[in-house]
Amino acid sequence: MSNNSIFQKVSGRGYDPTQVDAIIDLARQQFENPEQVILRASDLRGMRLDLVRGGYSISEVDLALDNIEDNFVRTETLEFRKKFGEEEVARRKKELTDSIFPRLNRNGGDRFARTSWFSKGYDKKHVDKLLEKLSDHFEANGPISISEIRRVQFKPKRLGYSMPQVDSFLDRVIEALQLEQT
Repeated sequence: MSNNSIFQKVSGRGYDPTQVDAIIDLARQQFENPEQVILRASDLRGMRLDLVRGGYSISEVDLALDNIEDNFVRTETLEFRKKFGEEEVARRKKELTDSIFPRLNRNGGDRFARTSWFSKGYDKKHVDKLLEKLSDHFEANGPISISEIRRVQFKPKRLGYSMPQVDSFLDRVIEALQLEQT
């Protein structure tokens, strides 16, 4: 593992430098030898890093990991196209959008399972607002960016939407948007 000093350390809480350095080293190895697949875009998308006092700047690391993920998506999509053809890429795009539309078409407040009174979930109104914007994008090509979805933060509330369901759904949305751009 190398000493990556490309990220600023913060005085408060930031991402664990040991974890970030390990990820950056793996990505660097993969960039140096593209035939060797060490990480996939989906690995980066689902990654959760620990927060520690004096860690790396969250915004800097997030931006770097987003750029790495986008590069991996382009590479993976090109390889997929070469191996399986354009029809399979189109089929995957359709498969993703077909899995997205049912949630978008549900009534606000009923799009995901709700948490109980004893646990917190994502604020339904805030999630529904994002889903309305997504619906506009997928139905009428309204503006939305992958970065906007990656950076969204929902307030936790009792009787909110199930966090794992919303997170999983947004991962599919990001994948669909990435395929639109390649």
